[in-house]
Amino acid sequence: MSSRTDKVQSEHKPPIGVGKFDKAFPVFLEGDRGMASGIGRNITDSGMFVETREPFPLGSRVKVTFFSAQGGAEMTLEGEVRYQCYINFVRTDASRAGMRGIGLKFVSPQSPQTSPRGSIH
Repeated sequence: MSSRTDKVQSEHKPPIGVGKFDKAFPVFLEGDRGMASGIGRNITDSGMFVETREPFPLGSRVKVTFFSAQGGAEMTLEGEVRYQCYINFVRTDASRAGMRGIGLKFVSPQSPQTSPRGSIH
């Protein structure tokens, strides 16, 4: 037991080259069960969270396409659904609301021999 009253907080710094891109981007999702749109958040080099009304099943492979609303460049990555969630919250006007989403871990594209759809371009 310690008699210290002040808490010492350690400075935890992520390793160089690892960080979180805390912006929201519109994304398109494509998987074996069809297509959906969503908002990509909390993007790191290993995965991301996607708010979507159409969550994909756990373990499924999903192509995530980032696009610019101004019609700029697009980028497509492949991810595996690692978790699903439903978040309940209360708005400022005291009404209840909810949000669905999936957590994706980025993976290497499947080779044409193992994927019936072929590779990502």
